[in-house]
Amino acid sequence: MQLQTSVYEPVGDEKLRQDFVLGVKLLVNGRVQNVVREVCQQETAPAVKALGREPSRAALAVPLSQTLAFRQWAALTHSSQSMMWRAIEATTQRVANAAAQRFAALPPAAQRAGSLELDPRLDIPHPIGDTEIHRQPVGYVSDGSPNDLTAGLRYLGSGQIYSPGKGASGAGLDARGLQLAKLIKERFAGIKPKRILDLGCGMGMSTHGMAREFPGVEIHGVDVAPGLLRFGHLFAEEQGTPIHYKQRDAATTGYPDGYFDLVVSSILFHETNHDKLPAVLRECRRVLASGGVMFHLDVATQVAHQSVADQIMNEWQVRWNGEPFWMGFAETDMKKSIIAAGFDSTSAFADYAGKPGGGQRHIFGARGYGDSRLLAGPNRHANRAFERFEHDAGADVTNPGHA
Repeated sequence: MQLQTSVYEPVGDEKLRQDFVLGVKLLVNGRVQNVVREVCQQETAPAVKALGREPSRAALAVPLSQTLAFRQWAALTHSSQSMMWRAIEATTQRVANAAAQRFAALPPAAQRAGSLELDPRLDIPHPIGDTEIHRQPVGYVSDGSPNDLTAGLRYLGSGQIYSPGKGASGAGLDARGLQLAKLIKERFAGIKPKRILDLGCGMGMSTHGMAREFPGVEIHGVDVAPGLLRFGHLFAEEQGTPIHYKQRDAATTGYPDGYFDLVVSSILFHETNHDKLPAVLRECRRVLASGGVMFHLDVATQVAHQSVADQIMNEWQVRWNGEPFWMGFAETDMKKSIIAAGFDSTSAFADYAGKPGGGQRHIFGARGYGDSRLLAGPNRHANRAFERFEHDAGADVTNPGHA
């Protein structure tokens, strides 16, 4: 069953405009992008070779970026992203007040299926806190009022254009979470977690998919963006799905050691500051129970997995299209990073899996030791004062009976 929401629904001219932008995105990410690849392979690379140089990314970047094909692709990519946000904003502004009223009308905390904890004192890590990722207006962490859901509305609207515009299918808001759960069950047959943690959960759509695939499991989602978490909480409550959302940093979640049997993320790491990636993996290891599973799903942009033309186009995205962490993730060997974080080399993996509609996802993870000797060092005592954190007077805690 496809999961949908009535919180964000473009109508009339809004729908026509967003459908048009989707069509432009499909053209740019399909035919126009393929022309860049062809020009690189058939013209730019041979020209560089003729000069006696190896056709590496560094050697090809400038000459390829000067071709008509690349300039057309770049202009259309940037313009279509601007068009997308303008089209989405019309719907967002129309429905924002109604969405806020629905959030305010939720039953008292004790009567809700799940919970929401926001921490206004959380130090939002740079550059997430001051960067418009994907060029989303005001960024992910914008927060105008206690009932503000606009960041979530914008993000949801972009998801109905951006991913389909890259050829993704599998409609339904929690499609990625359903795929994540399916891949976990395939690799770890018979897995029956009691507690699941979704890092960088955003609006919680993937979290919701995990909850559907693992019914009855206690599931938590953490993110730094309050508007996204509010939206996720509203959505989960209206669906009757018990999910516990918390505004926390994925590198310092505050949960006790070994608290979760399954730690996951969905497209978190390509949105994570490269310098922080090791700390996030160490935190995964710390909160993972003995024999538990860590499993992450992300974009398949690794340089060893892409053509030189695609690498150069991705570099352009970093500078001009709101993807500041893309190349840092693409140039990282995730299996080596997982082992460096303290996971067993025999259980660590980094692989690729197909996704609905074509293309691939990068999947990586490991099993947890649960050995206290592996928790030596500064990370061992990270946020030991768990109960104090939960009941901190400065935090907005809803239904704090859950860890």
